[in-house]
Amino acid sequence: MEYIIVLLVLLTIITAFAVNWWMHQGNPFPLTKKNQLLTPVERSFLSLLEHAVGDEYKIMNRIKLADVLEVQPKADARARRAALQKLNAKYLDYVLCDPVDMSIVAVVDLVNNTDKTGHKAVPDWFVSGALEASGIPYIRMKIKAGYDVADIKQVIAKKVGKSWMKPEPLVKGFVKKGPTRPLKPLENNVVPANLKPTTALIQLS
Repeated sequence: MEYIIVLLVLLTIITAFAVNWWMHQGNPFPLTKKNQLLTPVERSFLSLLEHAVGDEYKIMNRIKLADVLEVQPKADARARRAALQKLNAKYLDYVLCDPVDMSIVAVVDLVNNTDKTGHKAVPDWFVSGALEASGIPYIRMKIKAGYDVADIKQVIAKKVGKSWMKPEPLVKGFVKKGPTRPLKPLENNVVPANLKPTTALIQLS
């Protein structure tokens, strides 16, 4: 009986040591969940970006450069290893994709250049060079207050080679509209009452 009690005590001690070792040294997953996937700035800009592109593009976040580019088959082994190492170490903030086939349209990176140590403040020659060589438009958007959807639309359209029409000018919250059809030249400067042009102010909703 005493032998069994001693054995149980020894087994308990060994188990305690094993658990302690597992928790502090042998645990292959010493990990914990992050509170948020995106920073407040990234989340705020994502909302603007979603409104800017609408249904025209799908937005992918935090994409590895290796998921966007691949090494050419003709590259030698040494160049391949070096390129793959860099591709796997670089991350892109947002990737715009075609909603039908998910082909890559453009890359958008946020830039915090308040100082030299800010997020992507210094352009990465490998990222910009690799994207340019592959024909992928690369957009670096500076983090600043006051961005609106029209600003982002204009930048994207310019980079991807699409035409951009500026919004009609606003006058104190109203859109100024001219005549909807051309008027015939009037003789003797006489304007019939039913042909007098009018300027309509349509309130924006």
